[in-house]
Amino acid sequence: MRDIFRELSSLGLKVFTNDQAKGIATQLGYRPEYVAEALFHLLGNDWVVRIKKGVYGVSVNSGLGSSPHEFERAMSIAPFSAISHWTAMHYHHMTQQTPNIVFASTSDRCPRVCGSSKSMYHFIKVKKEKFFGIENIWIDDAQVQITDPEKTLLDGLISPQYCGDFQEVFHAFKMFGDQINVERIVEYALMLDHATIKRLGWVLDALGYKNRVISKLLRFPIKGYRKLDASAPAKGIYNSKWMIQENIGSL
Repeated sequence: MRDIFRELSSLGLKVFTNDQAKGIATQLGYRPEYVAEALFHLLGNDWVVRIKKGVYGVSVNSGLGSSPHEFERAMSIAPFSAISHWTAMHYHHMTQQTPNIVFASTSDRCPRVCGSSKSMYHFIKVKKEKFFGIENIWIDDAQVQITDPEKTLLDGLISPQYCGDFQEVFHAFKMFGDQINVERIVEYALMLDHATIKRLGWVLDALGYKNRVISKLLRFPIKGYRKLDASAPAKGIYNSKWMIQENIGSL
């Protein structure tokens, strides 16, 4: 199996599937059914790690190069996904905090993760129409998807619990500051739900953006108040300008 493994590595496949291993095995003259036994021994010797059923990653202990980056692993677990939330905030330099797990959004079913990966990855199911604002980046030799800065900030307003908390999200807005593409983030918000539209308006208003910039958000009709912090209890003063209940402490 080591020659099969070396061939996979020479092709740059730090992450590979059972079918890919069988294909290489056939090219090298092995029976496809030999692969399962060989993988069992490679797992036992810590040459590979199981990422999910039928998907494996190169281990640094193999001596055949570095292990796949955690973002590349996430893409292999859920191909229709994008790095998002707190992890994307860290990548875009919006936070000084380093999350100890990788957050990713997927428009597909949330995958079942194997072994140590269970504690390393958190997949968040989103509706297909809300799976946008994605850009491609290169991590080592792998191309992965990640939410762009504006979608990352909006995801924080929708689900602050996956970004530390609301205070961390508000700090991200301040930290990213003038780099925010305001036209883009407003247009994105208008593609989402009423609560996100009004939360964004409140945040931009609090950060000193002029009314002409946020007028689309202000004019958007809404019935009833929405919580500013989606993850916190509904208590606090009511802001009639934005139809927002300010259920937060000091920022």
